[in-house]
Amino acid sequence: MKAEQNTFLNKKTVFNKIYHQNWKALYAFAFNILRDKVSAEDIIQEIFIDFWVRMNDTEIQNYTAYLFQAVRNQCAKNLRNKKLTAFELEVLEESLQLIEEQEFAEFPKERLAEHVREKAHEILPPKCLDIFNLRFYENMSIKEIAEYKKISVSTVENQINKALKMLKTENDYYIKLLAILIFCS
Repeated sequence: MKAEQNTFLNKKTVFNKIYHQNWKALYAFAFNILRDKVSAEDIIQEIFIDFWVRMNDTEIQNYTAYLFQAVRNQCAKNLRNKKLTAFELEVLEESLQLIEEQEFAEFPKERLAEHVREKAHEILPPKCLDIFNLRFYENMSIKEIAEYKKISVSTVENQINKALKMLKTENDYYIKLLAILIFCS
């Protein structure tokens, strides 16, 4: 009985330390992806409950990396349940896999959005820029853009892919976050 109590107290001490060191950054990370306070809080709560349950059964080398990966996975799962097109979902999931958690949690959305807009105007051809702006800054769906421009959906998707690839070669970090900011706002 005494050994079980000591094991529980040790587990509780380790858990509390990890919780207090990570919860704020994890919440900021989840909130920046989901842009929804309640969903972000729910995910963080679920992650820590699961962490408590698995703590003694799973060998974890880096608790912070483990928790960020868990939050990333839960955010992706949450976003899959939203009404995104297959194309948007593909770009979003690729972006989620590549972003740097700590940098993302600390990077202001407005500054990022403005930087992406400036880069887009610098490097994108006019037709591509027009479609990019309609999609990401006017929040038009791919289908709406196709109807508005009187072009095919696949042409719109190709132009958006072209824009994303061109921006990605300019600055990988910004474009990874762009999809999250735009699709989840």
